[in-house]
Amino acid sequence: MTEIKLIATDIDGTLFDSNNNYDIDRLNSYLKQLHEQNVEFAVASGNNLDHLQKIFQASPDIDILIAENGSQVVSHKETLFEKTISNELIQKIIPVLTSQLDLKAISLSGKKASYSESSTNQPLYHIGNLIIVDDLTTVDDEFFKLNIQLEHDDLDDAANLINQNYGNFVHAATSGFGSIDIMNADINKSLGLQQLCQKLNIGLDNVMAFGDNTNDLEMIQEVGLGVSMLNAKQSIKDAADQITIDDNNHDGVLNTIKDAFNF
Repeated sequence: MTEIKLIATDIDGTLFDSNNNYDIDRLNSYLKQLHEQNVEFAVASGNNLDHLQKIFQASPDIDILIAENGSQVVSHKETLFEKTISNELIQKIIPVLTSQLDLKAISLSGKKASYSESSTNQPLYHIGNLIIVDDLTTVDDEFFKLNIQLEHDDLDDAANLINQNYGNFVHAATSGFGSIDIMNADINKSLGLQQLCQKLNIGLDNVMAFGDNTNDLEMIQEVGLGVSMLNAKQSIKDAADQITIDDNNHDGVLNTIKDAFNF
């Protein structure tokens, strides 16, 4: 195992407890101690940048925000990497999703804002900048991802269906709170980390990453130390190098960092 120079963590079901809270004072203390050891700290989330900046206002020492499942990487307000979906693809895939899946809600995450044709059933905690529009296919913006929610709980089956039929164009992965994120075919959190590691001049084997859901899978598989949450999906546990002793409601991430760095 090589030296850890970067820690990356998912939020929902991972760093945050089930009430969307984290131990602010403890994380901030650890950030200072990590920086003393030249270790950087990144949040890697499916959420948009606006939301991440809002919920981590109390932890300004976080070094990097990897937003939109790896589509956008920002360090201290400097954009290091962005990759959007073409508007042409957006216009093609929305009618397909609408006709083939039992959708409860659909939204687009763009550079300027998030968009939906209705606020009903939208995870508004995660979409603070939602704009209601008449037709998603005519919105003028650049988009990082689509987010869909279904009328049933078969999210993995639906994500697999999208990937099997449209995997040359998009990549679907289940995320927190009963959603499926749909990005460019080559986008995932691991790609965002790769772009970041190139900027930092370190390897993925120098990264410790925490996750719990399918949109964390590539990240868990490809870093030097992939850590699954105790409460994670079985596929994440199977892919991980390590499983936390405690779940997300009992500081599994922070306790693992404490043990790894002897805090």
